[in-house]
Amino acid sequence: MPDVIDRDFLRKLAEWSADGAPVGSLYLDIDGRRFPRKQDYLLRAEELCHQLKRDAQGLDRHARSSVAKDTEKFLVWLEGLDRGPSRGVALFSCASAGLWEEVLVSRPVSDRATLSDHPYVLPLEALVETCETFCTVLVDREKARILLARMGRIREETGILDDVPGRHDQGGWSQARYQRHIEDHVERHLRHVGEELFRYFKRQGFDHLILAGPEEVVAEFERDLHDYLRRRIVARITLPMTASAAEVLERSLQVEEEVEARREREVVERVNAEAAAGRQAVVGLEPVLAALNESRIDTLIVPFGLAVEGVRCTKCGWLGTSGSVCMMCGGPTEKVGDVVESAVAKALRQSSRVETLTNLDEREPAEVGALLRF
Repeated sequence: MPDVIDRDFLRKLAEWSADGAPVGSLYLDIDGRRFPRKQDYLLRAEELCHQLKRDAQGLDRHARSSVAKDTEKFLVWLEGLDRGPSRGVALFSCASAGLWEEVLVSRPVSDRATLSDHPYVLPLEALVETCETFCTVLVDREKARILLARMGRIREETGILDDVPGRHDQGGWSQARYQRHIEDHVERHLRHVGEELFRYFKRQGFDHLILAGPEEVVAEFERDLHDYLRRRIVARITLPMTASAAEVLERSLQVEEEVEARREREVVERVNAEAAAGRQAVVGLEPVLAALNESRIDTLIVPFGLAVEGVRCTKCGWLGTSGSVCMMCGGPTEKVGDVVESAVAKALRQSSRVETLTNLDEREPAEVGALLRF
């Protein structure tokens, strides 16, 4: 399992050399909110593996044997999976070439199984392009830790320890002076942590900031933070300085889900309001595809799991819901099994942002939308 899921990892994965043998790619939604029991997603995994074996029926005996081994390994791996906070999994295998990769992610992925001469990485590419980073600062009166979480993984960046005198029980004026002395050291320590955090932000960058520690210390620490950092604060939580990276990641993922749900609500409300006012937004698959074909989309909004058949021009790549002739160049079209997925791939190539709605209420209508550049 990779330590980091980024563009470099996806490029190396896509460059797998299987010497012409089929590569199986399996994506599975294992979100515990929708599928609390392991059996819930294992049954779907079995269906996907049966699909892979059916897709391999037209291949030679050696290729069919390789795919059979791939599907068996997929199911054995999933049977032993402890998903923890993960909400999606992607597995890639080519038994005859000795290739295998497993990827757990913190966001759900749509169920899908493909056979090709290379791994199918588009769903992971969409996640990498849109995922955000969460920096957690654990701080108390003399120590601090900075940790960065991205794509369901976390790493500890730095630790800070300042020499802060301890308390003593002497009374009177001496005690008062000594207490002021301690508080002065604590103030300098918190200022030092804030400066180190700002230096780290300028060097590394992150999208969101989580402050963790005793409530009174966190409040004092926040007061002196640079405005750039304060604007990125999304949560204030209580965690001990001794918390493990796994514990910090668990809390970070909880905050990430809350931020994700809030952002989704806001972007849906904005798209609907702009479209209703006739401004820079459209709602509905056909208007969205029309804007995409003209490279006008700034942010593409796609409900999770939505799949619709459509067509694509074999000459210019125009996408539509139907038609045998391209509306842009007049060329012939071919059927595509999921034009929504094709739209996501095209939007990414146009450097558009893709927002996948994973927190929609089941009673809400699932509709594609977009914010427009012009």
